[in-house]
Amino acid sequence: MLDPLTLFQYDPQIDQRTVHDRVMVITLGSYGDAGSAQAQFDEHLLNTLTHRTIGTFDADQVMDYRGHRPPIDFDRDHYDNYEPPVMTLHEITDKSGSPFLLLTGPEPALQWERVVAAIDRIIDELDVQLVVTAQSVPMPVPHTRPVGLLKVATRSDLLPGNQPSGSFRMSASFLGMMTQRLGESGRDVIGLVARVPQYLAEAEFPDAPIALVRGVNEVANLDVPLGDLEQASRLARGQIDAQVQQSEQLSQMVSALEKQYDTFMADHSLPMSEDQIPNADEIGQAVEDYLASLDTGNDGPNPAGPGPADRGPQTGPADFGNPDHPDQPEDPGEPKD
Repeated sequence: MLDPLTLFQYDPQIDQRTVHDRVMVITLGSYGDAGSAQAQFDEHLLNTLTHRTIGTFDADQVMDYRGHRPPIDFDRDHYDNYEPPVMTLHEITDKSGSPFLLLTGPEPALQWERVVAAIDRIIDELDVQLVVTAQSVPMPVPHTRPVGLLKVATRSDLLPGNQPSGSFRMSASFLGMMTQRLGESGRDVIGLVARVPQYLAEAEFPDAPIALVRGVNEVANLDVPLGDLEQASRLARGQIDAQVQQSEQLSQMVSALEKQYDTFMADHSLPMSEDQIPNADEIGQAVEDYLASLDTGNDGPNPAGPGPADRGPQTGPADFGNPDHPDQPEDPGEPKD
């Protein structure tokens, strides 16, 4: 392995010996960033809270430019505004005055082991005690129900009451591989994965970053406000509902997903007395069990969704199940690369 110390460089104005942050949040993109959840999450934190740059990774060493081409403008007779990929470590101060780290950027395409080794070194140097990853995946769930979070951890006692999900083999993401490697090194890592409706995978879906903010606050004991995300959620929900109402096909599919979701919840007889109302983990686990029980549906065409964001090539599935059989959503078992 090449020396991981040469992959990351602290900002010249930063003396790393003075930085001691308990939590590091990592949102390096994976699975196409369903619902633009990671992008919105990062933008919200950086636009809402005080922050400074701690350092940057040499992204040029770990990116595959042919696989993920950066944007550039052609202006009549010349090129302009080339945007190289950037992997940046920020220090952010939450609403209560507690600092934490945020590592943002695209998912590394090359030298995964070396990137993890560099992150592990940063964890040591900055006294990080807990790493939290935040990402999203497309799933056959309706937008009219709460966004659930799949939670994973390097130690089960990091997530009290969290129930394990089913087992299956899948294509690895960098965050998944990193979680395993850091766990093998004795690090505490909690992973949060927002479930985004498949038919909104390529659109901005503010409910997903809202779920991630709440999840990060809960597991890391931070105080990040929701701020403008709540207004963005109301506006997006109105636009989505309007477009669904205009399409009989989409209306039938959303209704089918709602029915299956509600039927599953009712069949599991979740307690509803005041002292036994299920918490978010219990509801999320119930949904996870349901999704694992779905039969595999047939691939169908990709009907027009509500306002896909222009974010370049998307790698996550964005179709809306099987339009010929709306009662057969696609199998959520393995996210697509």
